[in-house]
Amino acid sequence: MDKNSAHSHRFCALIPAYNLSQTISEVVRQTREHLREILVIDDGSQDETARLARESGANVLRIAKNQGKGWALRKGFKHLLEKPWEGVVTLDGDLQHDPAEIPNLIREHDKSEAQIVIGSRMAETEKMPWIRYWTNRIGVYCISWAVGQPLTDTQSGFRLYGRKVIETIPLWTTRYDTETEILLKAGLLGMKITYVPIRTIYHEDDKSGSSFRAFPDTFLICMVFLKSLFWRRRWYLRDFRI
Repeated sequence: MDKNSAHSHRFCALIPAYNLSQTISEVVRQTREHLREILVIDDGSQDETARLARESGANVLRIAKNQGKGWALRKGFKHLLEKPWEGVVTLDGDLQHDPAEIPNLIREHDKSEAQIVIGSRMAETEKMPWIRYWTNRIGVYCISWAVGQPLTDTQSGFRLYGRKVIETIPLWTTRYDTETEILLKAGLLGMKITYVPIRTIYHEDDKSGSSFRAFPDTFLICMVFLKSLFWRRRWYLRDFRI
């Protein structure tokens, strides 16, 4: 880790992981070059993900039975709030996010004072699988409208969350819809959301262990968006700790 990286003491990394024994060691190793604390949530893996992550220098919390990415994020957020971190950087454990770009998210956070910084893959859309591209395009249009801010990539899991986000926003979803839920609720609370371009990395072999289910998870994302239309009622905001 770069000893001159002051932000390594301000932010930590959170990596949800499910059956990623082929990639998790490398992801942790590269992330440790930028952030001194890494928490891997092993979401019921049936391989050596937890052991390899721990041996690579990460703290590991294990969920006995697979519950979904959103549940892993929620468990990780709760654990990390026990320490005085300024924010949390989330990234996937399948090598589709380049940890070398973590400083870019932090610089954007410091410059813009945004509570959420998204690593946007839209600069290289030709590399994105077509189903991911079109579901993302639809999501971008709808969610940008709902949060009242222009977004370019609403499904990227490579993000920086300011502490206020994870302290303030209650989460109810448990799968890939959780990241959409966070954006929608942050927008309703007037939190600033911005983005930085990142490299698009997709693996043609089975090295990448993404568990995103195109149709079921897209359906869940659509449902949380539709529910957000009712969240706009003022009485509903009583459930937010503001």
